[in-house]
Amino acid sequence: MCTAPVNYLGQEAIRKDIDNLKAALGGLKVEEAFMPAVAPSGIGTNEYYGSDEEYLQAVGDALRTEYQAIVDAGFILQIDDPWLTEVHSQDPSLSLAERRKIAERSVEALNHALRGIPAEKIRFHTCYGINEGPRVNDASLRDIVDLVLKVNAGAYSFEAANPRHEHEYHVWETVKLPSGKVIIPGVITHASNIVEHPELIAERITRFAKLVGRENVIAGSDCGFSSQATYNPEVHPTVVWAKFQAMAEGARLATKLLWR
Repeated sequence: MCTAPVNYLGQEAIRKDIDNLKAALGGLKVEEAFMPAVAPSGIGTNEYYGSDEEYLQAVGDALRTEYQAIVDAGFILQIDDPWLTEVHSQDPSLSLAERRKIAERSVEALNHALRGIPAEKIRFHTCYGINEGPRVNDASLRDIVDLVLKVNAGAYSFEAANPRHEHEYHVWETVKLPSGKVIIPGVITHASNIVEHPELIAERITRFAKLVGRENVIAGSDCGFSSQATYNPEVHPTVVWAKFQAMAEGARLATKLLWR
């Protein structure tokens, strides 16, 4: 709950995170290592500023310090914004148009915070939460894809592996991916202990590649496997690594299929 002017106080913490990631990557051959940071819409609620727009802009200006630090360190900045989907499934008393207006306001605040940072240095991630639940109230990708593509990012990450959303690759049959942009569909899911077969992963990758171009797809996971420091992950770390291994193998299979 915001009850006073917003300021960024995390300079020491972000430096520590950056140093830790650089140390972990030492001696490894790495392309486009990324570091996540929350979107302005994910920072509590407002009881201080005169309007939510003013509050979001203040939060965005504060978070810009963190965004810029990540990019200046040589990493890709990943904006994590599960709220973009949540606003479409919360408060049924609001019409879809009213919910979209709230979401559009958050996208505008995010783009304001990202001003001046090259789009190719940014990837945007949205998802439906970290729990293995029924998911019957999830917003469909078709309802939010235009908002996602308004974010000033070079790549867009979204859920595509869990059974509630796997069919949504069809969205890209009618939605054109802007030139120079990349999608990062989830091809493994964070909400199940089942390790996906590499051949299924390859099939998921090729579905998207045939629709948006083989050079415009990066394999990803639906979401992080331990999104909160205080949250006990439902998927054991040994299973997580097995999923990542399967994803790498599936990506190799897809590459052979797409570039044979």
